[in-house]
Amino acid sequence: MWPDHAPRRFVLLGIFLTFFTAILIITRFTVSGNAHIRPILDKIQHPSLPTAPKPPSAPKPPEEPEPGECTEHLGWLEHYQFTYPIKYVSRDIIARARADKERPSLTILEKPLFAGFTTLDTADSHTVKFEKCYPPLELDVPHGVLMPSDASNMIFGLQTTMGRLRATVKHLARWLPNTGARLFAIVIEAEGVPAADDAMTALEKEFRDKGMLVSIVHPVQPEDSFAQRYFSLSNVMYGARDEKTQWVVHIDDDTFFPSMWDLQEELKKHDSKKPLYLGSLSEDWWAVNHYGLMGFGGAGIILSLPMAEIIDNHTQECKEHLRTTAGDISVMDCIYQFSTTKLTHIPSLHQVDMHGDLSGFYESGREMLSLHHWKEGSTTGYKLEMEKMHLVADVCDSCFLQRWQFPNELLLSNGFSITSYPEGSLSGNKPGVVGAVTGMKVDKIDLMQMEKTWGDEINVLHSLAPVRDKLPDGKKISYKLLDSVLVKGEEVGAPGQKVVRQVYFKEGADKGGIDTVLVLNWRSAGPDPKPPVEPEPANSDAPAPVNRDTHLRIRGRTMT
Repeated sequence: MWPDHAPRRFVLLGIFLTFFTAILIITRFTVSGNAHIRPILDKIQHPSLPTAPKPPSAPKPPEEPEPGECTEHLGWLEHYQFTYPIKYVSRDIIARARADKERPSLTILEKPLFAGFTTLDTADSHTVKFEKCYPPLELDVPHGVLMPSDASNMIFGLQTTMGRLRATVKHLARWLPNTGARLFAIVIEAEGVPAADDAMTALEKEFRDKGMLVSIVHPVQPEDSFAQRYFSLSNVMYGARDEKTQWVVHIDDDTFFPSMWDLQEELKKHDSKKPLYLGSLSEDWWAVNHYGLMGFGGAGIILSLPMAEIIDNHTQECKEHLRTTAGDISVMDCIYQFSTTKLTHIPSLHQVDMHGDLSGFYESGREMLSLHHWKEGSTTGYKLEMEKMHLVADVCDSCFLQRWQFPNELLLSNGFSITSYPEGSLSGNKPGVVGAVTGMKVDKIDLMQMEKTWGDEINVLHSLAPVRDKLPDGKKISYKLLDSVLVKGEEVGAPGQKVVRQVYFKEGADKGGIDTVLVLNWRSAGPDPKPPVEPEPANSDAPAPVNRDTHLRIRGRTMT
C-alpha cells in the first residue's frame, strides 16, 4: 500500500519535468533560430539603455597607385661622367609641413620609395622612357620651407688663416646670410705672418655681397698665440655689442649650424639676462675627463652678454696666464675662476670627436644643432661636402638628416645616404615561404641605437648612447650623396617651384660591376614664403665696423 504522500511526489515530479523541458526548448529556439530577438529582450530588461553603436573603423591609408610609364630627360647626367651602363631610379618628393612642427628621429612608411632600377645608357638617347614610375611622394617634415630667422641677437667669432677662411665662404653661406647675425674673424696668413689688408678687404666684400655681415680683423696683439687669439674673440664680440645683442658665440671655421631657426628656438629656453655658459661636451669621455666639464669649441661656445662682460672685465688676468694652448680651455678657466657659473650642457651641439667612418653618426636621425670636424684636413679624417648635403634645407629646413624607413628594408637619411639593410632586419619579419606561413622572426636592428662605425674604441656612454655594434662589411648597401643642386621646376614637372635634386651613388662592387644612381627631386608642398624682413643691408662700400689695426677700437673703447 502506498503511503499517503506518494501522489504528491508524482505531481511535483511532473511539474519539474515540464518546467525543465520548457527551458530547453526556449534556449534552443533563441540561440539557433531566433537570435535576432536578443536585442529586443535586452531592451525589455534594460529599457533605459540604448543599443550600443558599432565603433567606427579606422580609415585605411591611401594605397600607393600602381606604377605607370614616364619619361625623363637625362642629359644632365653627362656632367658626372659615369661609366655606362648604369642602374638608375628616381622619385619626386614633396615636403609637407607637419602640423606639430616636430622632427621625429624616424618615420616608418608602408609605401615604397622606388619602383625599381632600370639599366640605361644615355649614349643611346638622353630621353629615356621608364615602364615603372611612381607619382610624387609626400613626406612629413618640420617645416615646408626654409624658415626665415632673425638672429640679430647673436654675434659669432672665429679665428683662422686667410686660406681656410676663403674655403669657408661656401659653408658659412649655408646658414649665416640674411639672418642679421654678425661674425668677426681674426685672421693671419700663417703663424707669425700677418694677413694683407687688401686681401682682407676683398674677402670681406665677398662675404657681404652674399648677405653675410662678416668683419675680418687682425689679432688684437700681433704677437698673440693661437689660444690668445681665440680667447680675445670674447673681447671683440663684447665690444661690438648693440642693443639687440644677447649672445656671443665662439666657433671654429668648420663649425656648422644646420638650422638657425632651431638654434634660436633652443636659445629661447635660456635666460640671456643671467651669466650663462652654454655648450657641449666632447663625445669622447677621455677628453672630458682629461680637459674638464667645458664647452668644446668646435660645437660652439655660447655666452650670454653678462657672462661675456665678466670675461671682458678679467681679460688681463685670463689672457696673460693661460695654462694651455687650447682656446676653449682658456675660456672655461676664466669663467670658472671669476664666476660661479657652470656649463649648461646642450647635447644637440656636436663636437664630433670620433675618427674614421662617421656614417653611423650621420645616419642616426639625432637632433643636430651644430656639427664639427667634417672639413677636409680635420682630425677625424672624414671629409664631407656639407654645402651639398645641406642644400635640401632650402625646401624643408630641419629635414636635413631626417630619416624615413621604407619597405624592403630601405632607409633614407636625408642629405647623407640611402641604405639597404639585410632582409627582414628593419621590419623584424623575414619574407619567403617559411616567413609567410609562420611569421619567422629575424634579428631586428634597433634604429634608435647609433651604429658605431667609427674606428676608435672610445667611451661614448655619456654622449651618443644608446649605440650598437657596426654591421659586418657587406651586410648593408649604402648609396652616399654624390651631389645636390638647385634645378628649375620645369625640369621635373613643377613649373615655377624651387627644386633640390639629390644624386646618391654607389660604385660597382667589382671590376665589372655596374654603378648605381638614385635621384630624389625635392620641392615644397606649400607656396613660397613671403620674403623675410631684411636686416641692415650689407653695404660693401660702407666703412668696416672694425678697425684692422693692432689696437682695436670698438664702440669708442680701445683694446690693447
